[in-house]
Amino acid sequence: MKKIIFFIISIFILFIFQDCATITTKGASEKPKKVFEIQRNPYQSAISYLYYSYGYLAELQGDVDNAIEYFNVSSKYSYSPGEIYKEIAYLYSDKGEEKAAIDTIEKALKEDPENTDILFLAARIRVEAEKYTEAKELLEKIIQIEPTYAEAYFYLGVIAFKSDELDEAENYFKKNLSLEPDKESTNYNLGLLYSAKGDYEKSVEYFKKAIEINPLYFNAYLSLGRSYEMMEKIDDAIEIYKEFLKYKQDNYQVIGNIIDLYLKNNKNKEAIDFVKEYLKSDKDNVKLIFTLGTIYYRIKDYKNAKKQFEKVEKEKGDDFLNKYYLALTLENMQLYEDAVKKFNEIIEKKPDFINAYYHIGYIYEEQNKLGTAIKIFEEALEKNSDDLNFYILLSSAYNDNKQYNEAIDIYLKAVKKFPDSEKAYFNLAIAYDKIKDFENSIKAFQEVLKLNPKNADAYNYIGYTYAEQGRNLDEAYTLILKALDLEKDNGYFIDSLGWVYYKKGMYDKALKELLRAVEELKKDEKEDPVIYEHIADVYLKLGKQEEAKNYFNKALKFDSDRKNVILEKLQKIEKGQK
Repeated sequence: MKKIIFFIISIFILFIFQDCATITTKGASEKPKKVFEIQRNPYQSAISYLYYSYGYLAELQGDVDNAIEYFNVSSKYSYSPGEIYKEIAYLYSDKGEEKAAIDTIEKALKEDPENTDILFLAARIRVEAEKYTEAKELLEKIIQIEPTYAEAYFYLGVIAFKSDELDEAENYFKKNLSLEPDKESTNYNLGLLYSAKGDYEKSVEYFKKAIEINPLYFNAYLSLGRSYEMMEKIDDAIEIYKEFLKYKQDNYQVIGNIIDLYLKNNKNKEAIDFVKEYLKSDKDNVKLIFTLGTIYYRIKDYKNAKKQFEKVEKEKGDDFLNKYYLALTLENMQLYEDAVKKFNEIIEKKPDFINAYYHIGYIYEEQNKLGTAIKIFEEALEKNSDDLNFYILLSSAYNDNKQYNEAIDIYLKAVKKFPDSEKAYFNLAIAYDKIKDFENSIKAFQEVLKLNPKNADAYNYIGYTYAEQGRNLDEAYTLILKALDLEKDNGYFIDSLGWVYYKKGMYDKALKELLRAVEELKKDEKEDPVIYEHIADVYLKLGKQEEAKNYFNKALKFDSDRKNVILEKLQKIEKGQK
């Protein structure tokens, strides 16, 4: 305390004794002549520095509010308060008081408009406030005054990067590095920039440099790991994530990243061993035990998954996520009674958790007890009548139980309750389609399109329905083209287009589109018996019976309600009929 008092008194005495300011004019042949003097009050300057000292000490002690008060008093007594305003603006900025920071730095700029440090703080505050245009103007002014002001280039790079001007950002960051070659944040930002450009080799180079400069630059480890992932250098990614975990052992996001990489690359044992190694030093860590359980669940080792989830339940009985995974595990083990019990425990805690109801419905369907599920869903809808998902849940159960009219009644209640719900009208349209009430189905799809003119499925459904009925074929064609404008590679939409051509008698065009539909579905490893049947029908019209038989037989490989229809078509071919 004595040292602090001596420091303040010394500053006070030092600034009492100030020289007077003299302004002179000088003619061509005259000696300088004193015109007038500005007599500065030495005590005023001393008071300014005294309060500045109080502010400085308060700032050191973390007392920001008092520091600002002292600096404000100091500025009132100062003959050149620009630097003091700058200090106040810093403090406001650190407090997150954006408006106060900007107002104060504006005062500083009025006092000293060419001061590059003040200009820089004014720019930085504007960057934080996302006022990039204003910030850029200030930073460019700094460079005009002081071309080697490194931080100005850095922030210009940040602004350009945020504005997706990647080449410009790259130039600014590299200029900054030419002035500050060991600046880790610039190397890091260049790494991010090259990642954004897809140049992962260069991104790795700069992330590594950032870590070399500052081994505690943790974001660089994470970004480096992601770059390795994008380059499919999985072992390198795992290695850098493990290096990160030496510093941040409890970062479960990174632990999860490593596990995901192991599992995606079929290294199941390595994933399990990795977590078990962690558990050696922390065997009661429920997060790690739960993580181990999720690994076993993902690789369908349900027996071991159950053991881990039960351990967690013993320690944390009401952990929602663990209880949910345990219920899923029991369901997959076909321990249905225990699974339903767990799902009901979940519902008791979260009555609006729709997924639990879906799983109960699935279990009862497997047990041929859909009636029981429907009763549960009816009660659930009464309790959650403001949630559209519960209408869909009950309607789906009615559909599965072949109670189609009851399903439609629920959807009609849904669209009345939620008149702006695209999803409600879409499901109503599908329900009408199931009972072959195509007129009402089309009307419901038209409501969907009123709510969302970009719903590609609705365009396709209406178009395909018209094509199936052999009517409004020009309109059907237009609607399906709209669907394809939104999803040009959708195999099912392409099939609809081919079917319109078929109905118009344009068989060559139909065949071309239908074969293209098959190829598009293959890209997603999908097949569709309806498309195979369509192709066979086209081949029949083209007189190519062997090709037709081939595709009819392909369609028969699927469990389809059109099996008898296809068999009849094959019999006609055998009899020499088209």
